[in-house]
Amino acid sequence: MNTSIELPKRDQVIARDLAGPAKAGLVIGVLALAATALFGLGYGDGMRHFGHSMLVALLFFLAITIGALFFTVLHHLTSAGWSVVVRRVAEAITGAFPVLFLVALGVLVIPVIMGSSYIYDWASHDFVYGGGDFPGSELIQAKGGYFGSLFFGARICFYFLVWVGLSRFFAGQSLAQDDDQDPSRTLKMQHRSGVSMVLFALVTTFAAFDMSMSLNAEWFSTMYGVYFFAGCFWSFLATLALATMWLEKRGNLKGVVSIEHYHDIGKLLFAFTFFWSYVSFSQFMLYWYADIPEETHWFHYRMWGEWTNFTLLLAAGHFLIPMLGLMSRHVKRRRGVFAAWCIYCLVFQFIDLYWNVMPEMVNGVGMGDPATTGPAFGMIDITAMVSVAGLFLFGFLNKLNGKPALAIGDPRLPESLAFQNV
Repeated sequence: MNTSIELPKRDQVIARDLAGPAKAGLVIGVLALAATALFGLGYGDGMRHFGHSMLVALLFFLAITIGALFFTVLHHLTSAGWSVVVRRVAEAITGAFPVLFLVALGVLVIPVIMGSSYIYDWASHDFVYGGGDFPGSELIQAKGGYFGSLFFGARICFYFLVWVGLSRFFAGQSLAQDDDQDPSRTLKMQHRSGVSMVLFALVTTFAAFDMSMSLNAEWFSTMYGVYFFAGCFWSFLATLALATMWLEKRGNLKGVVSIEHYHDIGKLLFAFTFFWSYVSFSQFMLYWYADIPEETHWFHYRMWGEWTNFTLLLAAGHFLIPMLGLMSRHVKRRRGVFAAWCIYCLVFQFIDLYWNVMPEMVNGVGMGDPATTGPAFGMIDITAMVSVAGLFLFGFLNKLNGKPALAIGDPRLPESLAFQNV
């Protein structure tokens, strides 16, 4: 450990004056949510477009927050040194979990418990058992014990309880260490990280099943949880770089985060571009060569018809283009260029989630064939994203306001400040 490194003083890294931006995010989020609901009422589809647009937005920002929690736990699990200077940013991002839970509660849980099927068709008795225009589904009936409305609501609440509990433990220990400089807190977090990672993996996997994959309850994939996680960490890394640059510009991390740290974030972003592509292709390949009807329909109406070009755009834009763009070390070592690529990655994370969710908006409810009813992107999708973005920023900035933007009590801070890429 290099003890000659001059450590920043606490007053230099306190993130001040974030209460105003946090409140602005809250106001914008609430107003945009109201606008989204009004747009949903105007569509005349039983708020179906509203529900699916809000789900895309919720999953987008939830993915970033889940990625932040994974980064924090992984940091302690591996006793990483380089990431100490950016860990507090990740801890602050996990502050968005409570507000995202309120969104999930209002958009997903309460409607399902009340019997509404405007997002999840399996919540409709007629859709599952037959009635009206629906023939029923024996496949979903076989899963009836799992798709109970109260059980679904309890699971969603449990997932957020675990995420919030883990994030508060690690962030709380980290902040307390700033005050008492007790190195035993580092060991305590390291010892808890193994169990935390296992719990995190299980909860995140089942959350992906429940919140996204169950939109088409007849389809199933044991790889879907890993696929969702890959997008979580990919989008978080892009957000981490952008948030750190913003804090650096404000002076909170000036002279603390070096180009070496951005280079390492960029390497992880490049690696997870491949990981997402590997998992996505592996999931598709397994269904393609098995060619079992109840397994292939999910891909069928995304690969043929009106969604074909969207699928090709996703394949090229989420893998080929960022692979080539992030390959060079010079890209990762130029803040402006790297920031542009981070924004690009976030755009394609949104496209990926939109591709997962929106085809199910018309599937099975008599609104048309997903293969012949293409993307219906509109103002409601924009306001949905703005609404959850505002609430996400409120949770993030409120968590960071008045606290050090740097883990100044971590004994590995000198190692992180002196970090050099090899």
